[in-house]
Amino acid sequence: MNRATTRIYANIILLFIAAGFLCGYNAFAQVSVQDPDLLSRPIDEIVITGNKITQEEIILREMKIRPGEMATKEMLEADRLRILGLDIFSRVEFVLNSRQGRNVLQIKVTEEWYIFPLPYWNLSDDEPPEVTYGFRYLQKNFRGRAETLKASVWGGYDRGFRFAHVTPWMKGTPSLIRSIGLYQKTEESRNLAVKDLGLEARHTVAQLFFGKRWTVETISEVGTRFRLVQADNPLQLATGGDLDRMLEAIVIFIWDGRDLRQLPRKGAYLGGRFTQGWLLSGRQRYQRLALDFRYYHPTKFASICSRLQWHPGWGNVPPYDWIIVESTSPIRSSKLSDEGKSFIGISVEARFDIFPLRYYTWKKAPYFKSYFRNLKYGLAGEIFIDGGDAYTDPIEPTLKTFMWGYGVGLLLRVPYVDVVRLESSWNPDYSFSDVRFSWKVGISF
Repeated sequence: MNRATTRIYANIILLFIAAGFLCGYNAFAQVSVQDPDLLSRPIDEIVITGNKITQEEIILREMKIRPGEMATKEMLEADRLRILGLDIFSRVEFVLNSRQGRNVLQIKVTEEWYIFPLPYWNLSDDEPPEVTYGFRYLQKNFRGRAETLKASVWGGYDRGFRFAHVTPWMKGTPSLIRSIGLYQKTEESRNLAVKDLGLEARHTVAQLFFGKRWTVETISEVGTRFRLVQADNPLQLATGGDLDRMLEAIVIFIWDGRDLRQLPRKGAYLGGRFTQGWLLSGRQRYQRLALDFRYYHPTKFASICSRLQWHPGWGNVPPYDWIIVESTSPIRSSKLSDEGKSFIGISVEARFDIFPLRYYTWKKAPYFKSYFRNLKYGLAGEIFIDGGDAYTDPIEPTLKTFMWGYGVGLLLRVPYVDVVRLESSWNPDYSFSDVRFSWKVGISF
């Protein structure tokens, strides 16, 4: 790690430690039991407070505990984390107490601010960099049902617009899911064959998905997607002309047994996605399978996190759907460049707390005081190794082209965006001074 990066990391750590001392925090337990004897009695009632916008059904359906059942502290904590995983509350607290002889579980939620109209800008890797600018609108808890509504428009170097609406619980059907999306984007093609030519392609996409939630952890979806891709160079397209028209049928399966989706420390995740595509322009077919397995094992000092992913492709997979390995995606390392129809990758990561999660309430906020309650902040560290191969043959990745990288990072836990990830990564094939410094929103897996 070079001196500049070390200085940046050190300043961030000092800033978070100072914030903890200067702002103060409330660090009482997230799950509290008034009397241990209450755990040996069935729960008579569940009472939810603090949900001014969110409907109670959205909270209750994340829980395995029901009235009439006995619960352990481990079960209470697991249900609390599942509610927190909805990503619409800044804090969730469970209190088990006795009221007039009844065993009552009280759930206290702190709702976030849900509407985010934000400006957007991005710089390309060119010299000098080109600017993309625009506007984004996000509503995370639309209609109080944990629905997500997104709309955005951008211009400059890249141009486009996007609209998406995700309903995790269709009205009157407590286990059905629906999502719709429409977007168009014009951007520079990144495939190696045309990357240096500065060619652009326009993608217009409409999609519709329906799904069912079978259990708290298990979801399946089926959907269809129609795509139009226009380009100037035949190398950019699958049909060799100037327009690709595609129809896709997609099946998705997810089993999510992680403790907390925003920053998992325990549990496992299994995801599968199969795509059958038809190139209507050239009467050709292609298939793609995406398998993703993740496992998280907590220890006394850290959580050991591992991920295995395999994305084989068959048939005439369009070049713009190839897996492109570059920079820090999907292998976190510097000076990587490769692509292929298929990809196999493995990651191992150790996560540990540097400054444990705390909550701060700004009591003197001039407006909207309720949205400045229980603002979370904290700092964690990570050490990781990534490896993988992008290849053309769907069943024969080669060790000769296997790439890998390693690095360290900081995970900043801040209000509303959950995790900001700052990472330094290296490639063993290059000098140690060739460090790659990057930042992203959200965890790696």
